[in-house]
Amino acid sequence: MSTAPAESQNDTRTRLLNAALQAFGSRDYDGVSTREIVEMADANISAISYHFEHKQGLYHATVAYLCEILKAGMAEQLDSLEPWLKQASAEDCGEKACQFLGHFFEHILLGEVGKHAPGIIFREQNRPTEAYQILFENLLGPMHKSLAQLVAKYRGQSTQDPQVLYMVHSLLGQTVIFRIAQTTLLKILKRKRYSGENINAIKRQLGAQCRAILDTQPITNHSNH
Repeated sequence: MSTAPAESQNDTRTRLLNAALQAFGSRDYDGVSTREIVEMADANISAISYHFEHKQGLYHATVAYLCEILKAGMAEQLDSLEPWLKQASAEDCGEKACQFLGHFFEHILLGEVGKHAPGIIFREQNRPTEAYQILFENLLGPMHKSLAQLVAKYRGQSTQDPQVLYMVHSLLGQTVIFRIAQTTLLKILKRKRYSGENINAIKRQLGAQCRAILDTQPITNHSNH
């Protein structure tokens, strides 16, 4: 039996997801039409109902697709972490945490999918829909957990220590700012895009800031009276 129909359907589905990623990444959900997406994907309008049932199903599948792509780009950092942690020293963990951020910035935020990811991710952060749970379970949660394990072992604290969790959020935030606010920085630098020299300088800056955050003194909790 021929596999051509299945392959054709899969190709159409992928084209629809790539078109939707571009559309939803640049505009709000309500500002994107299914007709626009099928035209970008060179598909029939019936393909959306066939593969995703409706527009919301397509949006949810697009978010899951985005998570899949981004996680694949971080696979080396995420997949081998658990066994590596068992034999890693505290200093190893500090170094790996900083490397994690550099890789995230250069290969994920500045990669091809980085053009469209921020629009979806930060919109779901500010105005969460049902799709946010997909983002959290498949991307944001695992990344936060992995970085928390590294930070906690480096500092000798629990992964659930509030200070560790705040640090992780700070580390991720200081990294994504170079992507989501790059327009401002590029204007100040008088450039249209980051050069290789800019990217290396930013990675060095991120490494220095990572170390400064990791070495922050423990914060004493004060109860409110």
